[in-house]
Amino acid sequence: MRIVTDSRPNEILRLEDLLEGHNYTVWINTYGPFDLDRTLEEQLVHSVSTNAIVSNQTSVSASKARREALELLLHPGDDAYGPIDLAAKRSEILALANSLFTSVNLDQAKAITSFWLVKGHPAYPVYSGFSFDIQAHGKRWILMGSSSD
Repeated sequence: MRIVTDSRPNEILRLEDLLEGHNYTVWINTYGPFDLDRTLEEQLVHSVSTNAIVSNQTSVSASKARREALELLLHPGDDAYGPIDLAAKRSEILALANSLFTSVNLDQAKAITSFWLVKGHPAYPVYSGFSFDIQAHGKRWILMGSSSD
């Protein structure tokens, strides 16, 4: 018997729990802080997936990164898929998301790059996703999220 412990931060686990729904799951993770001595792809290969291949790298503002992440986290779905009773959970989801953004220094970032993993994604992004390389205080954090229906 193999016991696996999910060591991700509590706000991530709670967000995923709140967003569970009809034929719908959300996955979120953060990686870092890391030194800036590797390229983004090298860092992903070292810490996320040995076969990571990055594409579509685009510089974005903190407000755009926040908007993209919240768009996924607050996606209502429809009758066939989506989070259960999203409206009732909205304020807790927003509070947890803000805590998550603080933990990766989103608002203090000197540079934020949106990117897509062509290969080596640690989750199964069927519906949508986001990935950000966040550089602040001389360190790097990687914030990723995806949803599947």
